Amino acid sequence: MRVSRLVLWSIILLLLITNITTIFIFSGENSSDEFVVLEENKVDRNKPLAEIGNKEILYQDWMSELIEQYGESVLHDLIDKEVVFQLAEKENIEIHPKIVDRELSRMMVMQGLLSADEKEKKVEKWTEQIHYRYYLQHLLSKSISVSEAEIEEYYQFYQNQYQFDDMVQLSHILVSTEQEAEYVMARLDDGESFSEVASELSTDEGSVASGGYLGFYSKTSSFIPSEYYDTAISLEAGTYSEPVLVNNGYAIIFHHQHLPAIELSYEEAYEEVRQDIALDQLESEVDASVLWDQLEIDLRYKNENN
Repeated sequence: MRVSRLVLWSIILLLLITNITTIFIFSGENSSDEFVVLEENKVDRNKPLAEIGNKEILYQDWMSELIEQYGESVLHDLIDKEVVFQLAEKENIEIHPKIVDRELSRMMVMQGLLSADEKEKKVEKWTEQIHYRYYLQHLLSKSISVSEAEIEEYYQFYQNQYQFDDMVQLSHILVSTEQEAEYVMARLDDGESFSEVASELSTDEGSVASGGYLGFYSKTSSFIPSEYYDTAISLEAGTYSEPVLVNNGYAIIFHHQHLPAIELSYEEAYEEVRQDIALDQLESEVDASVLWDQLEIDLRYKNENN
């Protein structure tokens, strides 16, 4: 099945966001701050970051190496982003809210369990990245001619890729007998953690190590019993079910969150479809740097070793 560039970029961005930490670099001569914050961790720049025998690795050594290896690339990425957002504002480019919601849901499905604070931070970061990629696609493809007939035919053929199916995120505790299920319920009702009880008592070898966590599933998922989705969707987020009889025993199901279906009509998906078709006609790779000459940019840093 053909997948739109916005979907592919969302997947790539998620992998990048998951593995890249934003670093704030403070010069010793220009700042009196003793600590540098890397997300939730504090780094004391006045103390060695590591000691190997009688050798110390200092904060400044670390920063110099990072700048040497990645500084120019990161700087270009920052310029790309600023250029795209300035041009998008100048041209009054808009993205349909349903597209943003759909992409956020797709990214969420690729995540594990998140706290409320973690979810809020990720959604903020993802939203910016979704807008950036959509704006970039628009700016690069706007001059490419695509007929109404092409857009309509493409949408009809690939319509499903522009939608998002209703999904629930769930965990479970699977036991063999009704008596065991009652024991599980007693412990949960006493306030014990669902994941801890699952790790101790669940017979499902595939999820026991993760506290019974299963992931996201739709109504048509074939990897779980049909009772799981129907039961989970009837629960409020953050609650667990009564024991449910399934083929291989009794299951207690925990509903973490519900991602409702998002359906885009032809009119709502029109611009995204047009972009997908137009970008297939580009002779070069998708690259924001081709837009730099549309704004005044004074680039003052270049790594001479590259």
